[in-house]
Amino acid sequence: MKMKPLRIMLLSVIVFGGALLAGELHWEKDLQTAFDKASAANRPLMVMVESKTCRWCIKMKQRTLEDDTIAERLKGYVLVKIDRDEVKSKFVPYAKYVPTIYFMTPKKKILETVTGYFGVLDFNSWIDDTEKKLENLK
Repeated sequence: MKMKPLRIMLLSVIVFGGALLAGELHWEKDLQTAFDKASAANRPLMVMVESKTCRWCIKMKQRTLEDDTIAERLKGYVLVKIDRDEVKSKFVPYAKYVPTIYFMTPKKKILETVTGYFGVLDFNSWIDDTEKKLENLK
């Protein structure tokens, strides 16, 4: 009988722990690594340019990008976060405002540029627009 409470507790950890990780995203930290992975898998990229002091970047990640619906849609993308002040790339323009998100092809073509904070519904529309453009490239 002592095992029953332990089983319930373990089951709760598994169920609720999985729910907490559902919206967790894997972010690359290096732009070139992200491009290499995108090319190898033939997947588009989502490049998020942020800064260490940007409260809207934090809100965008926590409220929008980690939403289960958005996180599920982003599974088909290679995700990379880069600091605006540290990035030096000819493929990603300097972002005056953060957060700025670039949806890109593996061949480094920018399909969409999203600047500022967006909620789940609005960001979903940006993903829709990007995916339409990706379809047109095929």
